[in-house]
Amino acid sequence: MSSSRQNLEKKTLAIFSLTCCEGCQFEILKDFEDFSKLQNLFEVNNFRLGQEDNFEGPFDVALIEGTPESEREIKHLKNIRKQSKILVAIGSCAHLGGIQSERNYMPKKVLGKDHVKTVLDVVRVDYIVPGCPISHQEIFKCLTNLYWDKKFSLPDVAVCFECRFNENECLIKQGKPCLGPVTRAGCNSICVNGGEMCLGCRGKVDQANFHKLREILGTMISDKEIDSLLKIYGNIEK
Repeated sequence: MSSSRQNLEKKTLAIFSLTCCEGCQFEILKDFEDFSKLQNLFEVNNFRLGQEDNFEGPFDVALIEGTPESEREIKHLKNIRKQSKILVAIGSCAHLGGIQSERNYMPKKVLGKDHVKTVLDVVRVDYIVPGCPISHQEIFKCLTNLYWDKKFSLPDVAVCFECRFNENECLIKQGKPCLGPVTRAGCNSICVNGGEMCLGCRGKVDQANFHKLREILGTMISDKEIDSLLKIYGNIEK
């Protein structure tokens, strides 16, 4: 390690989870070498999943995974926002509501008052790293940019762009449903690479044409099935 690297002034980082499977946090931890490099830039002051000793803020950057499912979690989230210069929502749960947000479309007698909110519904968010789970490479790119006071931006093209790059045969042209045309790229079309349809876990791309997609999907599946497909990870049309 060079002396210039050793002398870098570290910023503070916190990683929190609300109601979720914590899969996005495991993406952060899955490569120990990358995580060690991250610790050259950030002092990880709070990360329950990854360390025993955790501290209160303030934090330069905080990552939030999951949905706030209780008054306690909402209060916790608001407190994190107050303590953090930059707040990043990571994963579909924080960004779109996640699979648990399907409860929002159940009959009221089943749902009651238990409405699933996103992190964005409760507090101001500075950046989003989408996906279920997030991309290991993308979250480290985001954090590196934030350390150097650079803005982080997501790809502004659809997953179809990555499918063409990966030479995947288009599922829609095969008469199979897929949300690739309206979903933001950045996952390297991982689901379609494996023969599965894109389910929109990264949220909508800016130029998404849902009217045209519904028209195309309507030749394959019912309107009810289309609605369900668009809400698997949260309402992607929102």
